[in-house]
Amino acid sequence: MNLLKKGNKGNEVRILQEFLNLYGANLNIDDDFGTNTVNAVKNFQKSHFDQQGQSLEVDGILGETSWQALLDNYPLQEETTQLKPKVDKPTKERIKLVHPALRGELDKIYEEIRNRGVAVRFTSTLRTFEEQEKLYAQGRTRPGQVVTNARAGQSYHNYGLAVDFCLLLEGGKKVSWNRSLDLDHDGQKDWDEVVFVFKMYEWKWGGDWTSFKDYPHFQKTFSASVGQLLAKYNNNEIENDYVKLT
Repeated sequence: MNLLKKGNKGNEVRILQEFLNLYGANLNIDDDFGTNTVNAVKNFQKSHFDQQGQSLEVDGILGETSWQALLDNYPLQEETTQLKPKVDKPTKERIKLVHPALRGELDKIYEEIRNRGVAVRFTSTLRTFEEQEKLYAQGRTRPGQVVTNARAGQSYHNYGLAVDFCLLLEGGKKVSWNRSLDLDHDGQKDWDEVVFVFKMYEWKWGGDWTSFKDYPHFQKTFSASVGQLLAKYNNNEIENDYVKLT
């Protein structure tokens, strides 16, 4: 993470604010490093130490040392690690289907979620154009509810750059999309913990969209639009069965 201070804006500030709220700051998540965020940082610095046991400098600035303290002291991390769920085989298989540029990172994300005591399943990663068109037809020309506005080639799933998930119940025998559950009893909603981990790796969450919110959805696009990716697909700019990102 980069050094952050008053006046900064953007996704890294959002991550910081979400981190501080896990420590009880109760900030409004607005991506803006304003006075309230400065004060929350100072309050954290007053009560925490660096890896050498020295008091943090209370300056309201998030440098390398304060960032590390935030990560090292994450609430209840040790407790949730002891409750680490079993590996979900369908999830591990679907991780293998994402774009090669994301496989290693997505594997780390999954392990971090497990380390926090949350059992999840990645329900969808790579989706073929044919599968996308069938999904688009649902609630339109096929039975069911509308679940996507993207036609074939218009979803980041079609290029292996998106993930959908759900929570696992009863040792993986049932699934749930209930965003209020706290199955590991750590005082935090399991859904929010999953969102937090993905955002730590700078994936975009569908729950932040202003319209047609997609709460189970994450994507990492390397600044490419679906239009650009579709053009590359049509021009056969393919490497190892995946569209080239550069």
